[in-house]
Amino acid sequence: MSRHKSRPKLTPVWLPYIREKLADWESEHGLTLTPGPKDTTASKMLAATWNGGDSLRVAPIWWVSRDMTMLATDTAAHDDAFPVVDPPSDTGFIVFEGGIPAKPLDCFPDGSTCTVDAVKWTVYKGLNSHGKPYPPAVEIYTREPAFTRRCVPGLPLAYVLLPPDVGLPMVVRILRAVWALSAQPGISQTRAPRTTPLDRVPARYERTEIPRVKMLVLRENLHRPGGKAEPGEATREWTHRWIVRGFWREQPYGKDHALRRRQWIPPYVKGPADKPLIAKETVRIWRR
Repeated sequence: MSRHKSRPKLTPVWLPYIREKLADWESEHGLTLTPGPKDTTASKMLAATWNGGDSLRVAPIWWVSRDMTMLATDTAAHDDAFPVVDPPSDTGFIVFEGGIPAKPLDCFPDGSTCTVDAVKWTVYKGLNSHGKPYPPAVEIYTREPAFTRRCVPGLPLAYVLLPPDVGLPMVVRILRAVWALSAQPGISQTRAPRTTPLDRVPARYERTEIPRVKMLVLRENLHRPGGKAEPGEATREWTHRWIVRGFWREQPYGKDHALRRRQWIPPYVKGPADKPLIAKETVRIWRR
């Protein structure tokens, strides 16, 4: 089978190809950038000179593994004060393995629903009228067939045109949670994907684009409860892993640990590394 005739899949090695085809489609259909802050000249100039396809074409690509997606979603839904960190770039294209685990969006006039499987973010510089940075603008993509059929034929991901009155603040929170967790080397790690002959990705992507894809994965689990039992103690066989949520604490430091500073203790996953990660509850996050 020729690699040029292979069907693209929603996997890390195919993301540069998928991004390019989506960018071509957005440019062809005249989709504009997500509106930025109305009171900034820079955002108006950017929207006038770039369309959505232009910004997507140069956006760095991230792939978030299923376990990291679950950890970030749980953090966004339950941690009200995780630290806000700077985004890794002013724009980015991030794909969540398996999609964000939430109730499908149902805000479309024709009754369609869709999952959120990928997000493009754009950061606008400057401060708003309250003296705070603008939140990143987000656009979403889905793998739902009802949407992919109307986008690029044969592509496993489609652009989602949201109704103008729909906001997705929790998608922004999930993005911020991903950025915060990616800054914790003990929790996550990034690496480039590796291709195999079975992938059949066009060669020009293998040489230059695929090595730039950043895969964000959960580090090897070092918290393994149920180790060797003491004499006379019963062993316990764990069947899954679970999330220990992050929290803030007053961290001792300085001479004789006499000083205190508030520090975020990030969430982590506990349980045997070879067991599946199971959330304690279904996360329903679409709040408008």
